[in-house]
Amino acid sequence: MQALTVTDLGVDFPHAAQVAKVVRHRTDTKTGKQSRETVYVITDLPSRQASPERIAKILRAH
Repeated sequence: MQALTVTDLGVDFPHAAQVAKVVRHRTDTKTGKQSRETVYVITDLPSRQASPERIAKILRAH
C-alpha cells in the first residue's frame, strides 16, 4: 500500500488529508483464478494519526 499526504485534491473532498492506493490480490479457492483489484482510499486522518500500516489494518478489519 502507498499513502500520500494531500493538501488540495482539486475535487470536492475539502477535509481530505491522505490518499492511499491499495492493490488487492485474490485467488478463487474453487477455480484457482487469480485477480487483482486497485482501490483508492481518501481519509481525513493526517499521517500522524493514520500511518500506512494503520490504514491497512483498518481496511482489513472493515
